[in-house]
Amino acid sequence: MKRAATITLMMLAVLAYVAAAGAGDWAQKPAIGIRGPIFIPFDDRFGPEPFRIGTDASLFFKYGITSNFVIDLSGGYVSTYDDTSATEDVNLKFMKKSLASTKLTGIQIGLTGNFYFLPGKKVQPYFLAGVGVDMWKTKPVEGPGDKLDITDLGGKAGLGVNFWLIENLTLDIQGKFTYELSNMSADNVPGVDFTDWDQRAFRGYIEPSIGLTYVIARVKDSDNDGVNDKKDNCPDTPLNAMVDVNGCPLDGDADGVYDGLDNCPNTPKGAVVDITGCPLDSDKDGVYDGLDNCPNTPAGALVDNTGCPTDTDGDGVFDGLDKCPDTQKGCRVDETGCTLDGDADGVCDGLDKCPSTPAGTKIDTNGCPVDVKPPVQKITLNIKYKTGSYEPDDNAKQVLDELIKTMKAYTGTTIRIHGFTDNVGSESSNMVLSQKRAEGVMDYLLRGGVERERMSAMGFGEDPNYFVGDNKTAEGKQKNRRVEILSVEK
Repeated sequence: MKRAATITLMMLAVLAYVAAAGAGDWAQKPAIGIRGPIFIPFDDRFGPEPFRIGTDASLFFKYGITSNFVIDLSGGYVSTYDDTSATEDVNLKFMKKSLASTKLTGIQIGLTGNFYFLPGKKVQPYFLAGVGVDMWKTKPVEGPGDKLDITDLGGKAGLGVNFWLIENLTLDIQGKFTYELSNMSADNVPGVDFTDWDQRAFRGYIEPSIGLTYVIARVKDSDNDGVNDKKDNCPDTPLNAMVDVNGCPLDGDADGVYDGLDNCPNTPKGAVVDITGCPLDSDKDGVYDGLDNCPNTPAGALVDNTGCPTDTDGDGVFDGLDKCPDTQKGCRVDETGCTLDGDADGVCDGLDKCPSTPAGTKIDTNGCPVDVKPPVQKITLNIKYKTGSYEPDDNAKQVLDELIKTMKAYTGTTIRIHGFTDNVGSESSNMVLSQKRAEGVMDYLLRGGVERERMSAMGFGEDPNYFVGDNKTAEGKQKNRRVEILSVEK
Protein backbone atom coordinates (compact mmCIF):
# COMPACT_ATOMS: atom_id res chain seq x y z
CA MET A 1 0.00 0.00 0.00
CA LYS A 2 2.81 2.41 0.92
CA ARG A 3 4.55 1.74 -2.39
CA ALA A 4 1.31 2.34 -4.36
CA ALA A 5 0.68 5.59 -2.51
CA THR A 6 4.23 6.77 -3.17
CA ILE A 7 3.92 6.02 -6.88
CA THR A 8 0.57 7.83 -7.02
CA LEU A 9 2.03 10.95 -5.38
CA MET A 10 4.98 10.90 -7.75
CA MET A 11 2.65 10.72 -10.77
CA LEU A 12 0.55 13.62 -9.49
CA ALA A 13 3.67 15.70 -8.97
CA VAL A 14 4.82 14.93 -12.52
CA LEU A 15 1.46 15.87 -13.99
CA ALA A 16 1.41 19.16 -12.06
CA TYR A 17 4.92 19.99 -13.28
CA VAL A 18 4.07 19.13 -16.87
CA ALA A 19 1.04 21.42 -16.77
CA ALA A 20 3.44 24.36 -16.48
CA ALA A 21 6.05 23.01 -18.91
CA GLY A 22 6.66 23.98 -22.50
CA ALA A 23 5.66 21.84 -25.45
CA GLY A 24 8.35 19.75 -27.13
CA ASP A 25 9.39 18.88 -30.65
CA TRP A 26 11.68 15.92 -31.44
CA ALA A 27 12.66 16.93 -34.97
CA GLN A 28 16.45 16.67 -35.61
CA LYS A 29 17.31 16.51 -31.93
CA PRO A 30 19.71 14.01 -30.33
CA ALA A 31 19.01 12.90 -26.78
CA ILE A 32 20.41 10.61 -24.08
CA GLY A 33 18.66 9.04 -21.13
CA ILE A 34 18.38 6.42 -18.42
CA ARG A 35 15.60 3.97 -17.73
CA GLY A 36 14.75 2.05 -14.60
CA PRO A 37 12.48 -0.83 -15.50
CA ILE A 38 11.72 -4.08 -13.82
CA PHE A 39 12.09 -7.41 -15.56
CA ILE A 40 9.16 -9.88 -15.68
CA PRO A 41 9.90 -13.21 -17.47
CA PHE A 42 7.03 -15.32 -18.83
CA ASP A 43 5.99 -18.27 -20.98
CA ASP A 44 7.30 -21.45 -19.34
CA ARG A 45 6.45 -24.59 -21.28
CA PHE A 46 7.33 -27.45 -18.98
CA GLY A 47 6.50 -26.50 -15.40
CA PRO A 48 6.41 -23.59 -12.97
CA GLU A 49 8.30 -20.47 -14.08
CA PRO A 50 11.43 -20.56 -11.89
CA PHE A 51 12.63 -16.94 -12.24
CA ARG A 52 11.17 -14.07 -10.24
CA ILE A 53 10.76 -10.36 -11.09
CA GLY A 54 14.22 -8.80 -11.42
CA THR A 55 15.83 -5.41 -11.74
CA ASP A 56 16.58 -3.88 -15.07
CA ALA A 57 18.50 -0.67 -15.87
CA SER A 58 19.43 0.78 -19.25
CA LEU A 59 21.02 3.69 -21.03
CA PHE A 60 19.76 4.88 -24.38
CA PHE A 61 20.45 7.28 -27.22
CA LYS A 62 17.65 8.84 -29.26
CA TYR A 63 17.50 10.89 -32.42
CA GLY A 64 14.42 12.63 -33.82
CA ILE A 65 13.99 11.95 -37.52
CA THR A 66 10.82 14.09 -37.63
CA SER A 67 8.64 15.83 -35.09
CA ASN A 68 7.01 12.55 -34.09
CA PHE A 69 9.34 9.71 -35.25
CA VAL A 70 12.40 8.92 -33.12
CA ILE A 71 15.07 6.19 -33.35
CA ASP A 72 16.01 4.67 -29.96
CA LEU A 73 19.23 2.65 -29.39
CA SER A 74 19.47 1.18 -25.88
CA GLY A 75 21.72 -1.00 -23.79
CA GLY A 76 20.55 -2.54 -20.53
CA TYR A 77 21.49 -4.92 -17.76
CA VAL A 78 19.09 -7.44 -16.13
CA SER A 79 19.53 -9.35 -12.89
CA THR A 80 17.21 -11.83 -11.10
CA TYR A 81 17.12 -15.17 -9.28
CA ASP A 82 15.21 -18.38 -9.50
CA ASP A 83 13.11 -19.82 -6.68
CA THR A 84 13.89 -23.40 -5.59
CA SER A 85 10.77 -23.54 -3.45
CA ALA A 86 8.43 -22.72 -6.31
CA THR A 87 5.57 -25.10 -7.04
CA GLU A 88 3.87 -22.60 -9.34
CA ASP A 89 4.84 -19.59 -11.46
CA VAL A 90 6.84 -17.02 -9.50
CA ASN A 91 7.42 -14.56 -12.29
CA LEU A 92 5.15 -12.01 -10.61
CA LYS A 93 7.06 -12.12 -7.31
CA PHE A 94 10.07 -9.95 -6.57
CA MET A 95 13.40 -11.77 -6.46
CA LYS A 96 14.65 -13.25 -3.18
CA LYS A 97 18.24 -14.47 -3.08
CA SER A 98 17.72 -16.66 -0.01
CA LEU A 99 15.40 -18.96 -1.99
CA ALA A 100 17.61 -19.06 -5.10
CA SER A 101 20.01 -21.58 -6.51
CA THR A 102 20.70 -19.75 -9.77
CA LYS A 103 21.33 -16.12 -10.68
CA LEU A 104 20.25 -14.91 -14.12
CA THR A 105 21.87 -11.86 -15.69
CA GLY A 106 21.49 -10.40 -19.14
CA ILE A 107 22.81 -7.68 -21.37
CA GLN A 108 20.18 -6.24 -23.70
CA ILE A 109 20.89 -4.37 -26.88
CA GLY A 110 17.77 -2.90 -28.56
CA LEU A 111 16.92 -0.77 -31.58
CA THR A 112 13.38 0.58 -31.82
CA GLY A 113 11.43 3.19 -33.67
CA ASN A 114 9.23 5.35 -31.43
CA PHE A 115 6.22 7.07 -32.93
CA TYR A 116 4.97 10.03 -30.82
CA PHE A 117 1.41 11.20 -31.18
CA LEU A 118 0.54 14.90 -30.65
CA PRO A 119 3.87 16.38 -31.78
CA GLY A 120 4.57 19.73 -30.18
CA LYS A 121 2.30 19.03 -27.20
CA LYS A 122 3.32 18.77 -23.56
CA VAL A 123 1.99 15.21 -23.19
CA GLN A 124 2.72 12.73 -26.01
CA PRO A 125 1.44 9.15 -26.09
CA TYR A 126 3.63 6.88 -28.24
CA PHE A 127 4.16 3.32 -29.39
CA LEU A 128 7.40 1.57 -30.25
CA ALA A 129 8.54 -1.45 -32.26
CA GLY A 130 11.93 -2.90 -33.10
CA VAL A 131 14.43 -5.73 -32.52
CA GLY A 132 17.05 -6.57 -29.94
CA VAL A 133 19.85 -8.95 -28.95
CA ASP A 134 19.74 -10.49 -25.45
CA MET A 135 22.89 -12.10 -23.99
CA TRP A 136 21.88 -14.23 -21.01
CA LYS A 137 24.14 -15.79 -18.34
CA THR A 138 23.30 -18.16 -15.53
CA LYS A 139 25.53 -19.25 -12.66
CA PRO A 140 24.99 -21.01 -9.34
CA VAL A 141 24.40 -18.81 -6.32
CA GLU A 142 26.72 -21.01 -4.26
CA GLY A 143 29.01 -23.93 -5.05
CA PRO A 144 29.66 -25.66 -8.36
CA GLY A 145 27.15 -25.94 -11.14
CA ASP A 146 26.57 -25.31 -14.82
CA LYS A 147 27.26 -21.82 -16.14
CA LEU A 148 25.40 -20.99 -19.33
CA ASP A 149 25.83 -18.29 -22.00
CA ILE A 150 22.84 -17.86 -24.33
CA THR A 151 22.31 -15.21 -27.03
CA ASP A 152 18.79 -14.62 -28.46
CA LEU A 153 17.28 -12.41 -31.15
CA GLY A 154 14.00 -10.80 -30.03
CA GLY A 155 11.23 -8.64 -31.38
CA LYS A 156 10.09 -5.66 -29.33
CA ALA A 157 6.86 -3.65 -29.08
CA GLY A 158 5.35 -1.36 -26.51
CA LEU A 159 3.37 1.71 -25.48
CA GLY A 160 4.22 4.77 -23.44
CA VAL A 161 3.42 8.35 -22.49
CA ASN A 162 6.05 11.08 -22.67
CA PHE A 163 5.91 14.25 -20.51
CA TRP A 164 7.98 17.35 -21.34
CA LEU A 165 9.21 18.70 -18.01
CA ILE A 166 11.18 21.62 -19.43
CA GLU A 167 12.41 22.56 -22.88
CA ASN A 168 15.09 19.82 -23.01
CA LEU A 169 14.07 17.32 -20.32
CA THR A 170 11.34 14.67 -20.52
CA LEU A 171 10.00 11.91 -18.35
CA ASP A 172 8.16 8.93 -19.79
CA ILE A 173 6.28 5.90 -18.53
CA GLN A 174 6.66 2.86 -20.74
CA GLY A 175 5.59 -0.73 -21.01
CA LYS A 176 7.75 -2.81 -23.39
CA PHE A 177 7.30 -6.44 -24.40
CA THR A 178 10.10 -8.57 -25.87
CA TYR A 179 9.49 -11.91 -27.52
CA GLU A 180 12.52 -14.09 -28.31
CA LEU A 181 12.33 -14.99 -31.98
CA SER A 182 15.33 -17.30 -32.22
CA ASN A 183 18.44 -18.53 -30.45
CA MET A 184 21.65 -17.17 -31.97
CA SER A 185 24.17 -19.15 -29.84
CA ALA A 186 24.42 -21.14 -26.61
CA ASP A 187 26.90 -23.20 -24.55
CA ASN A 188 26.87 -26.91 -25.09
CA VAL A 189 25.14 -28.59 -22.19
CA PRO A 190 24.62 -32.34 -22.48
CA GLY A 191 20.97 -33.18 -22.87
CA VAL A 192 19.79 -29.56 -23.42
CA ASP A 193 18.90 -28.11 -26.82
CA PHE A 194 18.51 -24.34 -26.42
CA THR A 195 16.97 -24.02 -29.84
CA ASP A 196 14.06 -26.03 -28.50
CA TRP A 197 11.90 -23.45 -26.74
CA ASP A 198 10.16 -26.13 -24.72
CA GLN A 199 13.44 -26.65 -22.87
CA ARG A 200 13.85 -22.94 -22.08
CA ALA A 201 12.78 -21.35 -18.80
CA PHE A 202 11.13 -18.33 -20.48
CA ARG A 203 10.31 -17.29 -24.00
CA GLY A 204 9.95 -13.53 -23.45
CA TYR A 205 9.68 -10.76 -20.88
CA ILE A 206 7.87 -7.55 -20.03
CA GLU A 207 9.60 -4.34 -18.88
CA PRO A 208 7.44 -1.70 -17.13
CA SER A 209 9.70 1.32 -16.68
CA ILE A 210 10.20 5.02 -16.05
CA GLY A 211 12.70 6.90 -18.21
CA LEU A 212 14.35 10.29 -18.02
CA THR A 213 15.57 11.89 -21.28
CA TYR A 214 17.85 14.85 -21.79
CA VAL A 215 17.50 16.49 -25.21
CA ILE A 216 20.98 17.64 -26.20
CA ALA A 217 20.05 20.06 -28.96
CA ARG A 218 18.48 23.18 -27.52
CA VAL A 219 16.05 24.71 -29.97
CA LYS A 220 16.04 28.50 -29.87
CA ASP A 221 12.72 30.29 -29.51
CA SER A 222 13.81 33.89 -29.08
CA ASP A 223 10.31 35.32 -28.73
CA ASN A 224 8.98 32.39 -26.62
CA ASP A 225 5.98 31.85 -28.88
CA GLY A 226 6.36 28.06 -29.10
CA VAL A 227 7.78 28.10 -32.64
CA ASN A 228 11.54 27.61 -32.92
CA ASP A 229 13.56 30.29 -34.64
CA LYS A 230 14.26 28.12 -37.70
CA LYS A 231 10.55 27.86 -38.45
CA ASP A 232 9.43 31.23 -37.09
CA ASN A 233 8.50 33.66 -39.87
CA CYS A 234 7.83 36.35 -37.27
CA PRO A 235 10.70 36.08 -34.75
CA ASP A 236 9.81 39.26 -32.83
CA THR A 237 6.30 38.35 -31.70
CA PRO A 238 5.29 40.14 -28.46
CA LEU A 239 5.14 37.96 -25.36
CA ASN A 240 1.82 36.12 -24.84
CA ALA A 241 0.53 36.86 -28.36
CA MET A 242 -1.14 33.86 -30.01
CA VAL A 243 0.58 32.70 -33.21
CA ASP A 244 -0.09 30.44 -36.18
CA VAL A 245 2.08 27.46 -37.16
CA ASN A 246 4.56 29.85 -38.78
CA GLY A 247 5.01 31.83 -35.58
CA CYS A 248 3.16 34.90 -36.83
CA PRO A 249 0.71 36.60 -34.45
CA LEU A 250 -3.03 36.21 -34.97
CA ASP A 251 -5.49 39.11 -34.95
CA GLY A 252 -8.97 37.64 -35.31
CA ASP A 253 -10.85 40.95 -35.31
CA ALA A 254 -8.19 42.81 -37.33
CA ASP A 255 -8.02 45.70 -34.87
CA GLY A 256 -4.21 45.80 -34.70
CA VAL A 257 -3.99 44.15 -31.25
CA TYR A 258 -2.89 40.51 -31.36
CA ASP A 259 -4.97 37.65 -30.02
CA GLY A 260 -3.76 36.75 -26.56
CA LEU A 261 -3.14 40.44 -25.82
CA ASP A 262 -6.59 41.58 -26.98
CA ASN A 263 -9.02 42.03 -24.08
CA CYS A 264 -11.87 42.59 -26.55
CA PRO A 265 -11.31 39.99 -29.30
CA ASN A 266 -14.60 40.61 -31.15
CA THR A 267 -14.25 44.32 -31.93
CA PRO A 268 -16.33 45.40 -34.99
CA LYS A 269 -14.28 46.07 -38.10
CA GLY A 270 -13.25 49.73 -38.42
CA ALA A 271 -13.57 50.63 -34.74
CA VAL A 272 -10.64 52.47 -33.15
CA VAL A 273 -9.23 50.62 -30.12
CA ASP A 274 -6.93 51.28 -27.17
CA ILE A 275 -3.70 49.36 -26.43
CA THR A 276 -5.70 46.50 -24.87
CA GLY A 277 -7.76 46.04 -28.05
CA CYS A 278 -10.98 47.48 -26.61
CA PRO A 279 -12.97 49.95 -28.75
CA LEU A 280 -13.03 53.66 -27.87
CA ASP A 281 -16.17 55.79 -27.64
CA SER A 282 -14.97 59.33 -26.96
CA ASP A 283 -18.43 60.91 -26.81
CA LYS A 284 -19.96 57.90 -25.02
CA ASP A 285 -22.93 57.69 -27.38
CA GLY A 286 -22.72 53.92 -27.85
CA VAL A 287 -21.14 54.11 -31.32
CA TYR A 288 -17.41 53.35 -31.39
CA ASP A 289 -14.81 55.82 -32.66
CA GLY A 290 -13.95 54.98 -36.25
CA LEU A 291 -17.59 54.01 -36.91
CA ASP A 292 -18.98 57.27 -35.45
CA ASN A 293 -19.69 59.88 -38.14
CA CYS A 294 -20.39 62.47 -35.43
CA PRO A 295 -17.68 61.89 -32.80
CA ASN A 296 -18.49 65.00 -30.71
CA THR A 297 -22.12 64.31 -29.86
CA PRO A 298 -23.20 66.11 -26.64
CA ALA A 299 -23.70 63.85 -23.62
CA GLY A 300 -27.28 62.61 -23.35
CA ALA A 301 -28.23 63.10 -27.00
CA LEU A 302 -29.82 60.17 -28.83
CA VAL A 303 -28.00 59.01 -31.97
CA ASP A 304 -28.65 56.88 -35.03
CA ASN A 305 -26.55 53.85 -35.98
CA THR A 306 -23.88 56.12 -37.50
CA GLY A 307 -23.43 57.97 -34.20
CA CYS A 308 -25.12 61.18 -35.36
CA PRO A 309 -27.70 62.84 -33.09
CA THR A 310 -31.36 62.79 -34.13
CA ASP A 311 -33.77 65.76 -34.05
CA THR A 312 -37.25 64.39 -34.71
CA ASP A 313 -39.06 67.74 -34.62
CA GLY A 314 -36.30 69.61 -36.48
CA ASP A 315 -36.04 72.41 -33.94
CA GLY A 316 -32.25 72.27 -33.62
CA VAL A 317 -32.26 70.63 -30.17
CA PHE A 318 -31.25 66.95 -30.24
CA ASP A 319 -33.54 64.17 -29.09
CA GLY A 320 -32.61 63.15 -25.58
CA LEU A 321 -31.89 66.79 -24.73
CA ASP A 322 -35.19 68.16 -26.12
CA LYS A 323 -37.76 68.59 -23.34
CA CYS A 324 -40.44 69.46 -25.91
CA PRO A 325 -39.86 66.85 -28.64
CA ASP A 326 -43.06 67.65 -30.62
CA THR A 327 -42.40 71.30 -31.44
CA GLN A 328 -44.34 72.61 -34.45
CA LYS A 329 -42.14 73.08 -37.48
CA GLY A 330 -40.89 76.66 -37.87
CA CYS A 331 -41.21 77.66 -34.22
CA ARG A 332 -38.15 79.11 -32.51
CA VAL A 333 -37.15 77.31 -29.32
CA ASP A 334 -35.00 77.84 -26.26
CA GLU A 335 -31.99 75.68 -25.35
CA THR A 336 -34.25 72.98 -23.90
CA GLY A 337 -36.18 72.67 -27.17
CA CYS A 338 -39.36 74.37 -25.91
CA THR A 339 -41.08 77.07 -28.01
CA LEU A 340 -40.61 80.79 -27.47
CA ASP A 341 -43.55 83.23 -27.52
CA GLY A 342 -42.22 86.73 -26.88
CA ASP A 343 -45.61 88.47 -26.84
CA ALA A 344 -47.37 85.58 -25.06
CA ASP A 345 -50.19 85.60 -27.57
CA GLY A 346 -50.24 81.82 -28.09
CA VAL A 347 -48.53 81.92 -31.48
CA CYS A 348 -44.88 80.82 -31.24
CA ASP A 349 -42.01 83.01 -32.34
CA GLY A 350 -40.99 82.03 -35.84
CA LEU A 351 -44.61 81.57 -36.92
CA ASP A 352 -45.89 84.81 -35.32
CA LYS A 353 -46.03 87.47 -38.01
CA CYS A 354 -46.75 90.07 -35.34
CA PRO A 355 -44.36 89.08 -32.52
CA SER A 356 -44.92 92.28 -30.52
CA THR A 357 -48.70 92.19 -30.15
CA PRO A 358 -49.81 93.99 -26.95
CA ALA A 359 -51.21 91.76 -24.22
CA GLY A 360 -54.95 91.18 -24.50
CA THR A 361 -55.11 91.97 -28.22
CA LYS A 362 -57.42 89.77 -30.25
CA ILE A 363 -55.30 88.07 -32.89
CA ASP A 364 -55.69 85.91 -35.97
CA THR A 365 -53.92 82.62 -36.71
CA ASN A 366 -50.77 84.50 -37.71
CA GLY A 367 -50.55 86.18 -34.31
CA CYS A 368 -51.58 89.58 -35.68
CA PRO A 369 -54.40 91.85 -34.44
CA VAL A 370 -57.66 91.18 -36.28
CA ASP A 371 -58.35 94.95 -36.70
CA VAL A 372 -55.08 95.63 -38.53
CA LYS A 373 -54.72 95.16 -42.27
CA PRO A 374 -51.93 92.82 -43.33
CA PRO A 375 -49.15 94.17 -45.52
CA VAL A 376 -49.89 94.55 -49.24
CA GLN A 377 -47.27 94.15 -51.91
CA LYS A 378 -47.52 97.71 -53.30
CA ILE A 379 -49.18 100.98 -52.38
CA THR A 380 -49.28 103.79 -54.99
CA LEU A 381 -49.73 107.38 -53.83
CA ASN A 382 -50.56 110.22 -56.25
CA ILE A 383 -49.98 113.08 -53.84
CA LYS A 384 -51.01 116.68 -54.49
CA TYR A 385 -48.16 118.68 -52.96
CA LYS A 386 -48.36 122.29 -51.81
CA THR A 387 -45.90 124.68 -53.39
CA GLY A 388 -42.40 124.15 -51.98
CA SER A 389 -43.56 121.23 -49.81
CA TYR A 390 -42.95 117.55 -49.89
CA GLU A 391 -45.48 116.75 -47.17
CA PRO A 392 -48.09 114.13 -48.19
CA ASP A 393 -51.64 115.45 -48.67
CA ASP A 394 -54.56 114.41 -46.48
CA ASN A 395 -55.63 111.49 -48.66
CA ALA A 396 -52.10 110.09 -48.64
CA LYS A 397 -51.86 110.54 -44.87
CA GLN A 398 -54.98 108.39 -44.35
CA VAL A 399 -53.32 105.63 -46.32
CA LEU A 400 -50.02 106.09 -44.49
CA ASP A 401 -51.72 106.04 -41.07
CA GLU A 402 -53.11 102.60 -41.88
CA LEU A 403 -49.65 101.56 -43.06
CA ILE A 404 -48.18 102.70 -39.73
CA LYS A 405 -50.61 100.40 -37.88
CA THR A 406 -49.68 97.53 -40.16
CA MET A 407 -45.96 98.14 -39.72
CA LYS A 408 -46.29 98.21 -35.94
CA ALA A 409 -48.26 94.98 -35.92
CA TYR A 410 -46.24 93.13 -38.57
CA THR A 411 -42.79 93.84 -37.22
CA GLY A 412 -41.21 91.49 -39.67
CA THR A 413 -42.18 93.69 -42.60
CA THR A 414 -39.84 96.21 -44.24
CA ILE A 415 -40.67 98.72 -47.00
CA ARG A 416 -38.98 100.44 -49.91
CA ILE A 417 -40.29 103.93 -50.86
CA HIS A 418 -39.72 104.93 -54.51
CA GLY A 419 -40.35 108.40 -55.91
CA PHE A 420 -41.14 109.18 -59.60
CA THR A 421 -41.85 112.35 -61.76
CA ASP A 422 -43.18 113.18 -65.19
CA ASN A 423 -40.91 114.60 -67.91
CA VAL A 424 -41.53 118.27 -67.20
CA GLY A 425 -38.30 120.00 -66.19
CA SER A 426 -34.69 118.90 -66.36
CA GLU A 427 -33.57 115.42 -65.54
CA SER A 428 -31.40 116.58 -62.62
CA SER A 429 -34.16 118.61 -61.03
CA ASN A 430 -36.64 115.74 -61.46
CA MET A 431 -34.16 113.33 -59.81
CA VAL A 432 -33.91 115.62 -56.78
CA LEU A 433 -37.67 116.08 -56.74
CA SER A 434 -38.41 112.36 -56.78
CA GLN A 435 -35.93 111.71 -53.96
CA LYS A 436 -37.42 114.47 -51.80
CA ARG A 437 -40.94 113.14 -52.31
CA ALA A 438 -39.85 109.59 -51.30
CA GLU A 439 -38.10 110.97 -48.23
CA GLY A 440 -41.20 113.04 -47.36
CA VAL A 441 -43.26 109.82 -47.12
CA MET A 442 -40.55 108.15 -45.05
CA ASP A 443 -40.39 111.15 -42.67
CA TYR A 444 -44.14 110.89 -42.08
CA LEU A 445 -43.84 107.19 -41.28
CA LEU A 446 -40.90 107.89 -38.93
CA ARG A 447 -43.03 110.42 -37.04
CA GLY A 448 -45.69 107.74 -36.78
CA GLY A 449 -43.30 105.37 -34.99
CA VAL A 450 -41.95 103.12 -37.79
CA GLU A 451 -38.25 102.33 -37.29
CA ARG A 452 -35.85 103.88 -39.80
CA GLU A 453 -34.00 100.56 -40.29
CA ARG A 454 -37.19 99.05 -41.67
CA MET A 455 -37.45 101.64 -44.49
CA SER A 456 -35.48 102.92 -47.45
CA ALA A 457 -36.22 105.89 -49.78
CA MET A 458 -34.99 106.29 -53.37
CA GLY A 459 -35.86 108.63 -56.23
CA PHE A 460 -35.95 107.55 -59.88
CA GLY A 461 -36.75 110.98 -61.48
CA GLU A 462 -38.12 110.91 -65.05
CA ASP A 463 -36.60 107.53 -65.97
CA PRO A 464 -38.74 106.45 -68.97
CA ASN A 465 -38.47 102.83 -67.84
CA TYR A 466 -40.83 103.66 -64.93
CA PHE A 467 -43.47 105.78 -66.74
CA VAL A 468 -46.97 104.36 -66.26
CA GLY A 469 -48.86 107.12 -68.12
CA ASP A 470 -48.58 109.23 -71.27
CA ASN A 471 -46.65 112.42 -70.56
CA LYS A 472 -48.49 114.13 -73.46
CA THR A 473 -51.69 114.27 -71.41
CA ALA A 474 -52.41 115.82 -68.05
CA GLU A 475 -53.89 112.54 -66.79
CA GLY A 476 -50.80 110.59 -67.89
CA LYS A 477 -48.45 113.10 -66.23
CA GLN A 478 -50.44 112.82 -62.98
CA LYS A 479 -49.97 109.01 -63.01
CA ASN A 480 -46.25 109.40 -63.50
CA ARG A 481 -45.99 111.87 -60.57
CA ARG A 482 -46.29 109.20 -57.85
CA VAL A 483 -44.74 107.53 -54.81
CA GLU A 484 -44.75 103.69 -54.60
CA ILE A 485 -44.39 101.78 -51.35
CA LEU A 486 -43.24 98.19 -51.80
CA SER A 487 -43.47 95.86 -48.77
CA VAL A 488 -41.02 93.05 -48.10
CA GLU A 489 -42.04 90.46 -45.52
CA LYS A 490 -39.22 88.65 -43.69
